[in-house]
Amino acid sequence: MKDPVQLFIDQRGQDLRALLTESGRVLASVIVPGPLDGAGVLQELIAVLEAKVGRKPEQAHLLIADDQVKFSTFCLQRMPLADVEMIVQRSIATATGEKEPIFCLTPLDPQQDKDVFLAEQIPRETITRLIRLFAAVHLRLASVSSALQANLVSFLPHRAGILQAQVIFDINPESVTAIFISPTEILHHETATILENDRETTHSGEADSARTIKRKIFTILNVIHGLYSQYMMTHPQSPVEKVWLCGPGAETAGLVDSLVDAMDLEVAPLDLLAGEIEKSQAFTPLAGLIHAHNQKGYINFISGEIANSSRAASLTRRTLFGGLIVLLLAAVAMTAYLEIQRLEKSLATERSELQTLQAAAAIDQARVVNLHFLKEISNNSPPLYEIFREVAERLPGEIELDGINFLHGGEDATLEFLAVTRHRTPWKNERIFTSLMAALGGVQHLECSHNPDIAMLDVGDEKLIKIKISCRISSPQGGTKR
Repeated sequence: MKDPVQLFIDQRGQDLRALLTESGRVLASVIVPGPLDGAGVLQELIAVLEAKVGRKPEQAHLLIADDQVKFSTFCLQRMPLADVEMIVQRSIATATGEKEPIFCLTPLDPQQDKDVFLAEQIPRETITRLIRLFAAVHLRLASVSSALQANLVSFLPHRAGILQAQVIFDINPESVTAIFISPTEILHHETATILENDRETTHSGEADSARTIKRKIFTILNVIHGLYSQYMMTHPQSPVEKVWLCGPGAETAGLVDSLVDAMDLEVAPLDLLAGEIEKSQAFTPLAGLIHAHNQKGYINFISGEIANSSRAASLTRRTLFGGLIVLLLAAVAMTAYLEIQRLEKSLATERSELQTLQAAAAIDQARVVNLHFLKEISNNSPPLYEIFREVAERLPGEIELDGINFLHGGEDATLEFLAVTRHRTPWKNERIFTSLMAALGGVQHLECSHNPDIAMLDVGDEKLIKIKISCRISSPQGGTKR
């Protein structure tokens, strides 16, 4: 299957930077005036790219502006990540009022016996607005990521070479973001705003232009000095050994030499597209997204909204489901036990009267058969508790269980699983069906049909897929299914 044409957009700052790619290869780059505040701007950007290469994007990926991301730091006792996510989710939900906030966690440098996490949260209404904005120009917004995550991905090839600490300065006309990195953690992350009076202005004369560049370099050096000083105050034991520059401001002539003189450190461009496009350092975060958007571990705030706004929520649902199954099985077992006790007492009474009740022998014989049948069920009953527990543990996060039917006829017992999932692309639907069949196929004592019943449902504006899978329960005395 041919890879779709992808559009990657960096909406940070007053200009929009965009790359059009196919199979990881850059077809075109463009910088157009922003901000991304309406469908008209997006249509103009797509038109410019189409005029360059004659190709239109099929889906888009957005690097969201920093002012639309809410940052918060959490210092917690060491615990499993799932517990950390539950605590952070509750805290963000309390602060924002969102029931299931969309967020991601990035580990920072630990403090003594505590772990520190940087939480990036994007309001749900922001994600919804962006999806609708792209839909207005008939373009699917496939992913939304942040500048921090994009720069971390871009820097990944260099991280193995760190001895103590290195720093990335992502320089934009409005701000400078610093990411101080060790071989194992993010040591410090901070964004400093460039004052409006110090931002770049346009001059016509050559002398004025030279003065503008000098002033711009001075402004950038001043901001970087403040960020670096703040880092050294909190991390004196981890001196910086190398500086990396990216972003539109990194292209400023003379900046590298000035920074070397000011900091007495090695300074290098963080440039993944060097030689491929003009002003390539300005596109470094987008280049990182190109390499990582279809890889495992890619931070996508849209997928977090739909399927994984919090792994803790899924864990809670599974725990509740498991508890309900235990209570149901306990009630069934108690009912069966009381019924057997009642039948045993009835049988003992009727046996004592058997000699005087010859006319009722046939009825007594039928009751004996029923008693033996119930005893056989008690001794050879399907291991429903084990089956339901394994199903709850294996069920994919995209699937919600809608019901379970237990069918018993003759010597065979069958479980019908009714599941529901959201309709996605055919490729994603196939992956979800495969993971569901693999999950049920790995459950002990179940032999599942490979021909599930699948139906499409419309619930309001949402399309759902309903799946029915029949699984025969193998006898627990007949061996364990592998």
